[in-house]
Amino acid sequence: MKARMISLSVIAILLFSCERDIKIGDKYVTLSRKQTYCADPWPMAASDSLTLENVKAYINANNLYIADLTIRLDTAPDLCAACFCKTGKTIYVSTLYSDTMVARYGRIGFTQ
Repeated sequence: MKARMISLSVIAILLFSCERDIKIGDKYVTLSRKQTYCADPWPMAASDSLTLENVKAYINANNLYIADLTIRLDTAPDLCAACFCKTGKTIYVSTLYSDTMVARYGRIGFTQ
C-alpha cells in the first residue's frame, strides 16, 4: 500500500511539474486593412455591422480562418471621396499565427 502511494505521488508530481507545450492554436495574430470608400473587394454596406458581415463572407470565401473581426475609426477620413480614398476606419482580423496564414491574408490586403 505504501509503495502504491509513493508511485501515485511521483506520477502526480511529474504531471503537475511539466510545462505544457504551446499548441499552434494558442498563438494568434491580428492583421489590419484600411477601409476605402468603394475599392475594397467586398460589397459596400450602410453600417459597420453589415460591412463586417461582407468582410466575413469574403474571408470565408478565401478559405481563411477568423478568430475575431472588428472595425474601428482610427483616423480622420481622407478629404477626397474617390473610391481609393480611406474612410478613416480600419478592419482588424485575428487569426491563427503561421507564416502561411499571414501570407494568405497578405494576398487579400491585410497586413501586420
